[in-house]
Amino acid sequence: MLFLRSYFRHLLKNKLYTLVTIVGFAISLTFIILLSVYIKNELSIDNFQVNKDRIYRIESEVESDFSGPIAADLKNKYPDIESYTRIYDQSAIATVTDGEKFNLNFLAVDPAFFNIFSYPLLSSNSNEVLVSPANIVLSESYARKLFGAHSPIGKKVLINTNNEFTVSGIMKDFPENTVFKSPDALINIKAMSKITGWDEFLTEIGFCSMDIYFLESKNGNLPAKTPEILNDFKKNFWMYKEGEVSQLFFTPLKEVYFSSKTGHFVKGNSKNLILILAIIVLTILILAIGNYVNLTVAQATFRAKEIAIKKLIGSSGRVLFIQLIKESFLSCAIALAVSLILAKLAEPVFNSLLQTKLELDRSITAANLLLLILLLVLTGFVSGIIPALRIIRFKPIDIVKGTFRKNTKTLYSKTFITFQYVITIVLLVCSLVIIKQTRFLKNYNLGFDKENIIHLPYLSDGDKKAAIKAALSQIPGVEVVSITWGSPLDGGSNQTFDYNNSSVSFQEFRVDSAFFKVFDIAVEPTKNAYSKDGIFLNKRALKVLDTKTPPATLKVNNHNFPILGVVNDFHFNDLRKNIGALMIHPENKESFATNIFLKLGKTNYGAILKKIKSVYTPLIDDAPFDITFVDQTVDNWYKKEERTGKIIGYFTLLSFVISFMGILAMATFYTQQHKKEIGIRKVNGASNSQVFAFLNRNFLKWIVPAFVIAVPLSWYFMNRWLENFAYKTALSWWVFALSGLLAFTIALLSVSWQSIRAAKRNPVEALRDE
Repeated sequence: MLFLRSYFRHLLKNKLYTLVTIVGFAISLTFIILLSVYIKNELSIDNFQVNKDRIYRIESEVESDFSGPIAADLKNKYPDIESYTRIYDQSAIATVTDGEKFNLNFLAVDPAFFNIFSYPLLSSNSNEVLVSPANIVLSESYARKLFGAHSPIGKKVLINTNNEFTVSGIMKDFPENTVFKSPDALINIKAMSKITGWDEFLTEIGFCSMDIYFLESKNGNLPAKTPEILNDFKKNFWMYKEGEVSQLFFTPLKEVYFSSKTGHFVKGNSKNLILILAIIVLTILILAIGNYVNLTVAQATFRAKEIAIKKLIGSSGRVLFIQLIKESFLSCAIALAVSLILAKLAEPVFNSLLQTKLELDRSITAANLLLLILLLVLTGFVSGIIPALRIIRFKPIDIVKGTFRKNTKTLYSKTFITFQYVITIVLLVCSLVIIKQTRFLKNYNLGFDKENIIHLPYLSDGDKKAAIKAALSQIPGVEVVSITWGSPLDGGSNQTFDYNNSSVSFQEFRVDSAFFKVFDIAVEPTKNAYSKDGIFLNKRALKVLDTKTPPATLKVNNHNFPILGVVNDFHFNDLRKNIGALMIHPENKESFATNIFLKLGKTNYGAILKKIKSVYTPLIDDAPFDITFVDQTVDNWYKKEERTGKIIGYFTLLSFVISFMGILAMATFYTQQHKKEIGIRKVNGASNSQVFAFLNRNFLKWIVPAFVIAVPLSWYFMNRWLENFAYKTALSWWVFALSGLLAFTIALLSVSWQSIRAAKRNPVEALRDE
């Protein structure tokens, strides 16, 4: 109890020291706890899958999309493959027997899906549940949404009004710690031919638009077959045969989450980001402990008399050592307790920032509590050992002579100061470059107008297009209406064909004439007369076809298409990719449609949107739909970069706080060390500004070597990051200069507070104390 009274009296007497050490340490630990739980969750993705070590997704160096026939062909050729499932995701409208309609996000899969993956079924047999193309498996939450508390087994569900399915099973909602997003339902992939109206959905070798997952046989070694399969692909599979791609990978399920390929209905994260966050956790811990040590030793100059008196009345070095270690443990325990409260309060913000669900309450397990205790013991010991060893070595007589402060001068590592500045400048550069790149992406000229355009999903039959377009066009404020299949927002569909004895790959849209007006895309017409079988090409397509002027026709899979015109190149992917070849077909009454785009006037959006909803809803039998703005959709392409920028920004701020506390500790110590010298300087006529400059110079000079180290480091990291984009901002010199200037300013503010106090102090008091 005597120890506790002494300790808390010391804290209350030195409020600034208490605030900086305990509160500052707690803030650092808060970030460490949140990040550690996040990293642990990210690395445990799909650990519950029974077959996790035998599941692979086939990928090229570019993407994970392959065509349907590949799966069966590989299984028939290689005994290493036990089974497979193809996966294709789709959005639709579901209608139940009473006519009520719901949005539906479903996966089309092979029947082996539930035997490959360990997603539990609440009813039905996993071997039979998807055998029939007319079967549908609903998620538990979606079944409750459609049918309430009643059993849905055997009930009918319509997809897009004309495709009837029978509910054959209920599955639990997919958990958070899995690579797949949680779908509303699963259907047999064979049903996609009927839904899309395309009989060759699963048999067309050129339709590479689905993921394929293989279950390796128990004694197989599928990755070892990669060279053999790759060699076969180069002879027989068009993507490899024509050099579109050249590499092949069988990516383990545990790595799919960290794959750079987006995939169908999967979540993902960057392994580099996880590594960076792990390094940040370690860096924060090192900075926090280092600052704690610095502040504790600096504070020892104020406690010298207390320690001296205890030594003079008989306290041994061992007793004092244990006291200081106990104080360190107690400080860390208080900081840890505060950090747990702060972590819980910050959990919603952290979840929103990283788009995750930490659920800290569920993380309170025996193993995690043991790790927390070990962290407390390790941190408390490391934080306390250096100050304790140093303080107990000085002799009481040193206090009288004033040599204690001089002897402790070497404790402060100039290397540690430089290290703090390096971390701060590197984080600043990274944060500024990411913000600069994100703004560059959002403001880049995509080759089409994205302002004042809204998007609706087309949710009706093909023969109603004219009526829907006419009704929407009559709305005041709607200037132009276009109905399309494929658009700059979704990239359309891929079409591969032979041209001059080589394979070429084009994207395809099917649009009406208003499309070009809505998006303000210029068209250079050819001399060909208009034909419903004609096509428009972009300028990139002419380069792929190796011609400067468009030919009269283009032969695609034994069909000659008259070329009606050439359009200027515009982006139909995000700016991570270059513009590809594109062919645009005129839409007709029978053609499939997926999008409606409306060009609006520039006033009274609220009233126009309400009117659009009231007109469109009855035309699609009250089906639910979302209205989105094209410019917002384009901005969402770069949410990941924006989120990364925010994360780095928060850690830059934290680095500032930690650096501020560390420099403040050193400034406090340094001014105490030089009280006598300052007093003598002032007695000899030195002005306050001269004393101020003398004290600041000894701290600020360490920014120069830190800046020299930080610039090449940050340039390397950011240059590597920017390589992920086909279109990128420049690594401007001012980004590095501004980062160095901001770090200098923070350091100056940190030091100046103590310097000004020391400069204004009466020199008589300083010399008397000495």
